[in-house]
Amino acid sequence: MNKIEKKYLAPNAITAANMFLGYLSIINSIKGDHIQAAWFMILAMICDGLDGKAARKLEAYSEFGKEFDSFCDAISFGLAPGIFVYTLLNGAPGIGHTIIPISFIYALCGVMRLVKFNVVTVASNEKDDFSGMPIPTGAAIITSYYLFSEYVFGQLMYIEVFQAITILAAVLMVSTIPFKTPDKTFSFIPKKLGVPMLIIIIATLKYSLFVVTFSYVLLNLTKHLHNVFFEAHS
Repeated sequence: MNKIEKKYLAPNAITAANMFLGYLSIINSIKGDHIQAAWFMILAMICDGLDGKAARKLEAYSEFGKEFDSFCDAISFGLAPGIFVYTLLNGAPGIGHTIIPISFIYALCGVMRLVKFNVVTVASNEKDDFSGMPIPTGAAIITSYYLFSEYVFGQLMYIEVFQAITILAAVLMVSTIPFKTPDKTFSFIPKKLGVPMLIIIIATLKYSLFVVTFSYVLLNLTKHLHNVFFEAHS
């Protein structure tokens, strides 16, 4: 194996780890261990961020890597959250007839989001902004709300809110609302505070993921609505 081929090993191995963690999340959802399932999805999100960084660092970006990443994302952030939602809501009183539609619509919209991404982008060393909410953010919205509820209240609070969040995530993923990358979205934070804040977020991740994820979504939605309003009145 020559040097040109070897440089693709690291990013593709990280991508494979992403899929493996998504697979473990599905297994734990089926077993009923939803806290473990949520953490496996979060670890998959970390891998999803690292594989892109590794590819850009090694200049190992390729069409194969892009497609491989999307197929793995479909498992970890499309199917895994869909099964997570289904198994979590299964048996909850009064919502039996809505469980399959809600969980499937999320998975369907997630896959459609990935297809759209692959159609409109080419493999490169640049990380562009997004048209529609990225699928890892969709999975983060669902898992962070669940974990926050479990660790603060000891149970999933307000099942109706959880269902609404799942539907909202599905809609935002297939929307054309522009979402900036996280570094651009939070660019107002002084750089000198970046490392301390990152340490705090990691140390309190079971609580802070909820705050960070919802702040990211809210900031992008607010920016979009602001632009739409001023365009309509200009």
